[in-house]
Amino acid sequence: MVILLEMVKVKSASVRVLHWVIFFSTVSLVLTGLYIADPYWFSGTGEAYQTFVMAKIRLMHFLSAIALDVAFLIRLYIAFFSIFHADWREMLPFSENLREAWNSFGFYWTLKGEQKDHRWIDPFDGITFHLLHLVLLLQLFTGFALYVSGIELSPGLTGIWARTLHIATDWTLVLFGGLPGVRQMHHFTLWLVVSGAFLHIYHQIWKTIKLQRADISAIINGYKLMAVKREK
Repeated sequence: MVILLEMVKVKSASVRVLHWVIFFSTVSLVLTGLYIADPYWFSGTGEAYQTFVMAKIRLMHFLSAIALDVAFLIRLYIAFFSIFHADWREMLPFSENLREAWNSFGFYWTLKGEQKDHRWIDPFDGITFHLLHLVLLLQLFTGFALYVSGIELSPGLTGIWARTLHIATDWTLVLFGGLPGVRQMHHFTLWLVVSGAFLHIYHQIWKTIKLQRADISAIINGYKLMAVKREK
């Protein structure tokens, strides 16, 4: 039996593009969110139009949130209906996925045991993505709850938009005890996202160096190294 390493396509172009849209929009949301929470880093000076720093930062935050939400919804659709590979089963906490994720976790942090070679999604990555997307959903609802609190319920399209957001997000006010609680939860989930992102980046660098499977290149060109068994 001969075992060869071959570059195998593991991610479609659409998944790779959406991954980077989610990444850069999340980075923008973190940076602009930190300024909105503590707007004392810098302020505009000069003419009136040059002093609206908070308004500009809030606009960037809102546009980044829209980009993240749209990318998230498209990625969710692809997870179920992708022609290349529908991967929704690999990101849900089924018993088999949880068992494989625990085995992977033990291998990554102790280098003991055996690590299976997964073409599509590592079970540990899959469960991490599932939890991270749940946190992003909570950020979406709490963020829009904070956003809509400053919109007047006026007639026309603005009023329809505001009422729609109230219907979708007012449950967060009840669950977290009003706007102060929603704000605290929005900030708390921010650090969960940051922690999860750093864990994910570290994990991919670790796998690329230790296992030498080109895991990082998979999200750039779609290919990674995999072992292929061939008879002599």
